[in-house]
Amino acid sequence: MSDSEIEALRKAGRYAEAANLCLQAGDAERASELYAAVWDWPNAIHTAEQAGLFALAYRHALAGGDREAIERLLAILPDHPEQALAAAAAAEVKGRVIDAARLREAAGAVVEAAELFARAGELFDAARCHESAGNYREAGKLYERRVKEDPTDGEAALRLGRILAHFGRYDHAARALQIAEQDRERKDSALRWMIACFDALKMHDAAASCLDRLRVIDPRVPMRVSDFLEEEYGDARGLAGLAKGEKATQLLAGRYRIIKPLGAGTTGRVLLAHDGFYDRDVAVKLLSVGAGAQGRDAYSRFAREARVAAGLEHPNVIHVFEFNPDGPFLVMELMAGGTLQDRLEDAKRPLPLATVRHVALSVLRGLEAVHRRGVIHRDLKPANVFFGATGDVKIGDFGVAHLQDLGATLTGAMLGTLAYMAPEQITGSARPRATTDLYAFGCMLHQLLTGELPFPGPDFLTQHLERTPPKVSELRPSLSDRFDALVEHLLQKEMKQRPQSVEDVRRTIEAIDWRDPDENELARLIEMEQARAPAARPSSVPPAPASDRYTVVEARDGGAYLARDELLERFVIMEPCSESRAKHLEALADADNPYLQAVFDIDPELERAVLESPRGDPLSQAALAPRERAKMRGQIIEALKRMHANGLVHGDVRMGTVRVGKGRAVLMLPLTRHETTPEADLEAASNL
Repeated sequence: MSDSEIEALRKAGRYAEAANLCLQAGDAERASELYAAVWDWPNAIHTAEQAGLFALAYRHALAGGDREAIERLLAILPDHPEQALAAAAAAEVKGRVIDAARLREAAGAVVEAAELFARAGELFDAARCHESAGNYREAGKLYERRVKEDPTDGEAALRLGRILAHFGRYDHAARALQIAEQDRERKDSALRWMIACFDALKMHDAAASCLDRLRVIDPRVPMRVSDFLEEEYGDARGLAGLAKGEKATQLLAGRYRIIKPLGAGTTGRVLLAHDGFYDRDVAVKLLSVGAGAQGRDAYSRFAREARVAAGLEHPNVIHVFEFNPDGPFLVMELMAGGTLQDRLEDAKRPLPLATVRHVALSVLRGLEAVHRRGVIHRDLKPANVFFGATGDVKIGDFGVAHLQDLGATLTGAMLGTLAYMAPEQITGSARPRATTDLYAFGCMLHQLLTGELPFPGPDFLTQHLERTPPKVSELRPSLSDRFDALVEHLLQKEMKQRPQSVEDVRRTIEAIDWRDPDENELARLIEMEQARAPAARPSSVPPAPASDRYTVVEARDGGAYLARDELLERFVIMEPCSESRAKHLEALADADNPYLQAVFDIDPELERAVLESPRGDPLSQAALAPRERAKMRGQIIEALKRMHANGLVHGDVRMGTVRVGKGRAVLMLPLTRHETTPEADLEAASNL
């Protein structure tokens, strides 16, 4: 039967017959909706449920007030996470907040579930969801509220005590655990934690008393506190021994276990540490404060770095998790790929142009975010440019950053590294501005392109102030004169003669042809060799890349595949690219935004496009706190506005097209053109 016949029956009011035709055609969803249109809820529910459309069946059960069906479907939906999310949305519309929370939790959206549980007043369940997501502070606050609400809730008190103990708040933890001890089922666990907390507080008599009470419950427990702690924690020092081994005493703030040093600078040391709460490795920067005025200045610079870094959230700026002024120390994300300085030293030659372009644009994006905050970095150099595990590039170390809005003086202007220092920093003749960082960027770019500094020293001061660096094309003949012009513009002695903004430099870089003739010739030869003896392969497997730069990881639908870019050490998505798709991608590439999936390359000859493979999970699987979700939503809206400004619309904004990673949400590019409006895009984003 055709759609026209079904539609004719519907218009004639013969909904049951139309539904029957839909079932014959295998369209159970449409049949169910037809039954629902005439309030035939039993058939609407049954039809959807039989077809495995449990979310649809649940929505009809809510509309029809069928309590038995509602309960039955609530038991089924947790086994179908994607449908559980759709059912949760229907439950929210009907005001069934607790049902919505349980469904979202079953689907893995535990932070959203926590928000709903909290809205419904179910504080324990809200805290439990936050705890499972690793949001221990939020969980602790909610457990604390729950214990105040009901002092007999032993489970909430026990969980609160454990969280407080992990944060090193042993006195508060002990008070919560004393409440938990009154609960017969939690008494054993509460006493075990109380022994450790009282021992950490050096209240040895109280710890021994708790041990005596524990031995009444379990006589197998050792008689001495130190023996108990050795058995319980693997270290007689108990909670202080969580670091274990020789590094046991290096547990910062009762939380960070020091693993090894990573490096040292003039203002402090950087250590590799493990954050036990979130089970992740981090970088910790400790300040070495000297005595007298010099020590106070060092601390002032370090505290300023903390304020700057903690306020910057951008995919090309290192994320700061915590600033502890009592240490003082900073806790930052660990960039497992090392520094740009490491790569330059390992390469011992100029880097491939594709690598240089990637690094340069990433650094510029980070600088742009920094400058928008009124911050001048003042110490941009390869040692302060970091690589993540998948090739993402970020700038860090704002120890000598100059805050324009704080009206800082030129005191300490010589703190930057001389090899990359602008003339005005050396002489103190002018207040550092964006062009100061761009001069340092020019020094770096020269080094990346040629393998040599523009001013090699040792008399850096004279060279920066008086000499003209060699052209990059003289040191690397394959480079065009456009590279010469760019680097010369960046390294002008006078600030007003340099590019005045990061955006100016970025536009110039994007307009340059970065293809390396030598590298292109190698790729051409490999391609010719492959063409001479093509290997037979199933049609379902995408063709191998034209060179050994990319390693296929897995095939994707539609002939696309996930691959590793061995040159830039990152994962990418490679997809077939027709002429019309290429034009669409070129337009999307012009709307480049940190929160929009990037277009890395379009090759018309190979009919292939290389796109960013963003880190993170689909939004439907990401556990986000309310503030994080609001931040994510703002990032997606920012990406959409950039598209709209370029005359483009997305048309497919939904949870499945958003990837959420650390500090960054990415809107995946639409696979096809959509007929929609900017208003529809923004409305969809506001509902994420």
